[in-house]
Amino acid sequence: MSDDNYTQEQYQALKYSNEQFDKNVLFIASGALGISFAFIEKIIPDLENAVNSNFLINSWYCFAGVIFISLVAHFISIMANRWAIAHDEQTKNYDKICKRWNLTLRTINILMIFGLLAGIILLIYFVKLNI
Repeated sequence: MSDDNYTQEQYQALKYSNEQFDKNVLFIASGALGISFAFIEKIIPDLENAVNSNFLINSWYCFAGVIFISLVAHFISIMANRWAIAHDEQTKNYDKICKRWNLTLRTINILMIFGLLAGIILLIYFVKLNI
């Protein structure tokens, strides 16, 4: 296999991995939000009697935040790709600007991971307190 083919396959694998990450984060956050609504409706229909409902509400904020941040990340990714298409590697500071786009997206991805983790922990703790 030539170096060009190997590099192309690596880019395809990276592209697939990025697509799956975005889909999975959005799927998990949306699913957890939906499941928590169903849980409340079936198990604790009267939230006023729930113990520490603030954990539940904060988990909803986390999941909603992750969904919103995911949309922002997608938009930034589109903008970064449009910028890269409009400019070539000969553009002044091309590598520096690309690194800035990548750092922004990496930071957003890390925020989504922590937001998802926080939402799950809060939801699990609320469920533990109320079953």
